[in-house]
Amino acid sequence: MIISIMDKALKRKTIVTLCLLNSVLSPNLFGQTGNSYKNPELSVEERVTDLLSKMSLEEKVRQMDMYKGEFFVDGQSFSMDKAKNKIGSLGVGAIHDLYPESAQTINDLQKFVIESNRWGIPALIMEEMLHGYMAEGSTAFPMNIGLGATWDTELLKKVGEAIGTEARAHGVHFGLGPNLDIGLEPRWGRIAETFGEDVYLAGEMGTAMIQGVQGQSLASDRSIIAEPKHFAVHGIPQAGGNSSPALVGERTARESFLPSFQKAFMKGGALGTMCAYSELDGIPCASNHWLLTEVLRNEYGFKGIVVSDLGAIKYLQTTHNVSDSPKESIRQAVSAGVDMQFYDFSNEFWQETLIALVNERQLSMKEIDRAVGGVLRLKFMLGLFENPYTSEKLIQERFHSEQHQKIALEAALKSIVLLKNQDGLLPLDKNIKSIAVIGPNADQSRLGGYAVKNKVATTVLEGIKQTVGPNTLVQYEEGVPLIVKGQVIPSEYLFVPDGSQNGLKGEYFNNRNLEGEPDLVRIDKELGFDWPWSPGIGVDDDNFSIRWTGYIKSDKAFDGWLGLSSDDGIRMWLDDQLVIDNWRKGSTNIVTVPQKIEAGKTYKVRIEMWEGGWGARAHLRWNREKVNFQPALDLVKKSDVAIVVLGESKELVEENRDVATLDLHGMQNELIQAVQQTGKPVVCVLLNGRPLSINWVQNNVPAIVEAWFPGELGGKAVAQVLFGDYNPGGKLPVTFPKSVGQLPIYYNQKPSAIHRYVSESENPLYVFGHGLSYTTFEYSDIKVDTPEIQKNGNVTVSVSVKNTGDLDGEEVVQLYINDVYSSVTTPEKTLKGFRRIFLKKGETKKVTFTLTPEELAVWNKEMEYVVEPGKFEVMIGGNSTDLIRTNFTVLP
Repeated sequence: MIISIMDKALKRKTIVTLCLLNSVLSPNLFGQTGNSYKNPELSVEERVTDLLSKMSLEEKVRQMDMYKGEFFVDGQSFSMDKAKNKIGSLGVGAIHDLYPESAQTINDLQKFVIESNRWGIPALIMEEMLHGYMAEGSTAFPMNIGLGATWDTELLKKVGEAIGTEARAHGVHFGLGPNLDIGLEPRWGRIAETFGEDVYLAGEMGTAMIQGVQGQSLASDRSIIAEPKHFAVHGIPQAGGNSSPALVGERTARESFLPSFQKAFMKGGALGTMCAYSELDGIPCASNHWLLTEVLRNEYGFKGIVVSDLGAIKYLQTTHNVSDSPKESIRQAVSAGVDMQFYDFSNEFWQETLIALVNERQLSMKEIDRAVGGVLRLKFMLGLFENPYTSEKLIQERFHSEQHQKIALEAALKSIVLLKNQDGLLPLDKNIKSIAVIGPNADQSRLGGYAVKNKVATTVLEGIKQTVGPNTLVQYEEGVPLIVKGQVIPSEYLFVPDGSQNGLKGEYFNNRNLEGEPDLVRIDKELGFDWPWSPGIGVDDDNFSIRWTGYIKSDKAFDGWLGLSSDDGIRMWLDDQLVIDNWRKGSTNIVTVPQKIEAGKTYKVRIEMWEGGWGARAHLRWNREKVNFQPALDLVKKSDVAIVVLGESKELVEENRDVATLDLHGMQNELIQAVQQTGKPVVCVLLNGRPLSINWVQNNVPAIVEAWFPGELGGKAVAQVLFGDYNPGGKLPVTFPKSVGQLPIYYNQKPSAIHRYVSESENPLYVFGHGLSYTTFEYSDIKVDTPEIQKNGNVTVSVSVKNTGDLDGEEVVQLYINDVYSSVTTPEKTLKGFRRIFLKKGETKKVTFTLTPEELAVWNKEMEYVVEPGKFEVMIGGNSTDLIRTNFTVLP
């Protein structure tokens, strides 16, 4: 017993001694001694400087890296084993694609990260939040182009607050958005993510959203960091191809693209940005020192972090050919101003390469500290060293709350634009006897790209049923599919090369080029595959290729097509003739070849595909069964009115969903033409993400409603507009061309951009800022408070707006200016102010705007941003065309 007591005392003494020793070696375990960075009373910059001074190079480059969420969880539970295996004891910079569903998951992960690195540095959790925190169950707001159509900055601030609140409740700190690209190229699939074609509108709307997302304090449990993207000049890719070059010079970049970002950083305080993977005037954005350092940091005073767009650093070698190796690509990017990779390379390769570059003196410690300091700065500003955890209570109280759903409905209502309303067909009578709801988008949830996971929105059909009177009969027919995909060819019509069994012989290779011996050989009964990961045992998740061989034989003759669908490269030979060749890019939907199929005839087929990453698709289809919209026409004929819902889905407009035509896809035009020919009143509703050339619809259909992708309550909002519960007031944030041949046709082109075509009009289908109402507005009494100002002076402009109709309504008052004569060319009209106002019927309001040197300046011949003396014209109205005018003069 005495020995036992003595042993315990000795053990206690030993433990105390070891602990004292550890407190010297690992001071983070005991108090603040020697660790100023832990003191919240010090400034953020002092804390960053102190922590940087203590960290090893290995610890620093770890902070410059983004890890996939799958490395830390099993299902929705934190996995200690996986985390230890992946990050060891060096901590982690950021984690993306995690979307934790519970407080316990994210808290367990954070606890491990903090306790497993010697300085107790927490993880930065980054997620998508373009028009809603993307985790399952979040509030889904309208697609950004629809938010742009609201022209309502206060609303955008509320949307941002809701997104930030829902994300932070789940332990998320950094959101990838909003998109501040200027959408001047409607063929580009990502135009749906923008706020429109005007840099002033995008800057005001984006800044308001950022202010909502980031809140009053980043340390609040309602705030996250916003990351406006894609820096910069990404919204006018050549020919509309995603990641294609932006062929503009510095002046155009500074005038027409950069101001939205400048406002976001300097006024909105955004502390993140994503560099574009495209090139600007011959220099890739990911290695553009002028853009990422001279402009962003030196001019705008940016103190946040630059994250590469996914693959942007790798593209320096593989796409832009300005680097001869991954190592050189990393050197160029970091030295230019990139702080964190986005899945460009494996985490191990990225960090090892950074260390080698420093040791070889190809990168300086100053450049490393800039990047690491940015990451640490965000973590301090977020208060993560003091409060790294969240609670289940916050999730329950704030996630998809009633308040946020009300904001989503308000946003959907305000985003809707009434394009046409001939003879006052709208609003419809709720007690109409029968309604035919027709079209591929009528009963579909269309949320757009980067939408909340697994969210199902209220459809237009559902909204109509909820809104009309109890005695109104509402019936539905799709009419035509949005994308005519035909049918997957069944196995009974496919045969292996020797004809012994049904299906096609598949040879799978763990490379992109069908090289060597296949790693898997099997018989695939039919080609209707959508693989999230590996297509089979022994085949990698990514970077594989496949060859299928065999025969097609139909028991019925038909004159139609054969088609392939793949998200990466694919091609097909029929009877040894190459008939489909999408080897370089693939087909996001389906590419077809006309083919007259004879009954009983055998057609030799060979199909090859490669997959580069992030899931794969392989479909072999034909159209033996033709589209029949006669049931839809029969329904219209026995109804009092037809509501035809057309447009797009994210299969047609999203990242890497670029198009060569702006016409309605597939057979939608034929459908609405047939419906109109029945003689019944027709209303067209559009759910889409880009401006569409709906020329026939405009010329022949009496009422047209543009609803974009209107969010989770979009169907309810559309119905409220159709039946008069809400008077639409949205305005177009983009110009609608009549054809792609008119492009570019954005409203503020230079005076020399004259559209003179042999067989096309010079005018667009709908102008920028267009939008009708169920009431009417009159503008009058435009005035400036002074006819002359100094170059550093302000001028106040006022106008009277009267509701001259029979209903209350909202109007977006738009102010444009024209610098009549200047040293460099300027547009004849440029938006410099707007305000959304509500007017009761008969009411008049006086609206005022103040123009400052910021709105009046130009980049002159010497590339100086100055206000030049001379006459300025001021124009105000409800769109970019119907305007009343006045003027003032800037004195020399």
